[in-house]
Amino acid sequence: MSKRILALFFCFVMAFSFVACDGGTPSTDSDPSTAIGSTSSETDSINSTDSSTSDTNDTTDSETGDTTSEQVAVQVYDPNIEHKFIACDITNHSIVVFDLNACDGDFEKLKDDAVSVVWEWDAEEDLYHMVGGVNYGISSAKYRYSPYYGEDVIVACSSHGWCGVISYANKRVLWETRLQDGPHSIEMLPNGDVVVAVSSSPKGLFYIPLSAGAKEPVHDIDSPSCHGVSWDPINECLWVLERTGVYSVTIENMGTKNGKLVRGESTFFRDDGDGHAFSPVYGEPGKYWASAHNDLWVFDSEAKTMTKADRGGTANIKGVCSFPDGTLVSVAYKQGYPHGWASKDITIIRKEMSTGKVKRVMNKTYTVTFDETQRCFYKVQPFTKDYQ
Repeated sequence: MSKRILALFFCFVMAFSFVACDGGTPSTDSDPSTAIGSTSSETDSINSTDSSTSDTNDTTDSETGDTTSEQVAVQVYDPNIEHKFIACDITNHSIVVFDLNACDGDFEKLKDDAVSVVWEWDAEEDLYHMVGGVNYGISSAKYRYSPYYGEDVIVACSSHGWCGVISYANKRVLWETRLQDGPHSIEMLPNGDVVVAVSSSPKGLFYIPLSAGAKEPVHDIDSPSCHGVSWDPINECLWVLERTGVYSVTIENMGTKNGKLVRGESTFFRDDGDGHAFSPVYGEPGKYWASAHNDLWVFDSEAKTMTKADRGGTANIKGVCSFPDGTLVSVAYKQGYPHGWASKDITIIRKEMSTGKVKRVMNKTYTVTFDETQRCFYKVQPFTKDYQ
């Protein structure tokens, strides 16, 4: 009997020991505070609506001691999508299409035309360009499809008064005119009509129904310091950037010589102004970059809000564009640069993985400085026929 009791006692002791050992095994779960989406002094979100949250967690095998990586999908610079952008080169009176992907991570190669330039139109070399006013002021250029001309085109304007439509395939002007000084942005509507934002005139937004055979504006509306215009294919309206913020515009009798611009509601900057660059946040339909004197903002056309971009603190941005993977390209005026409104610098911000045991998505900034006698830039736009 005593032997049976003693045996039971030993079994009880051994079972208790196993339970104690199992309960003492350390957890290999990573600290949630190390995730990409957590606040870190090392990271800055490119815009206030950036929701990409992902990381790579390193864990240690409790039996072998080997370190392994659990890779989670991340949104970083994706070379499999296009990263072409249009730049207005005021030194050469030209419009240039650059390809970031061709640089293979070395953005200094943007300065090598043979590597990075995929298309260029030079106003002085185009024999079909007859109307003056390009000069040192090419302020906006976009890639669009024109059903009126039946081909892909570049729509462009100059702050010295010129506006035009250029054949992308043939690099020659299809239509051009001269408005008063101050054109800063141009848009082609899906039917091929053109709308121009003019900063220096009290009547700041002009409608030219090319599809109806018009060659000059048929209607215009007041818009103080008008600097940006973009077509919204979902709401079938224009969003227009002026001094104090963004407002909507609808077009009555579109595609006719009786067409009229109708101003709608406005959304204002807060403690900022002098709106300048305006461009869709590609990958986030309905949102637009809007630069002001002090900062870069994100305009949400659905919520009707103007939110300061998290990257913040960037003044005097003259041109800005972005891509679905979060890559952002901008040009900002700097004191002492030529012509008083342009820059010899192109800034690229792209998402990259940090080094170290715990990976984070970081925004890394690259600045490419050109010789101003070779190229000097005003605005930039993404090279795409898509409106959003």
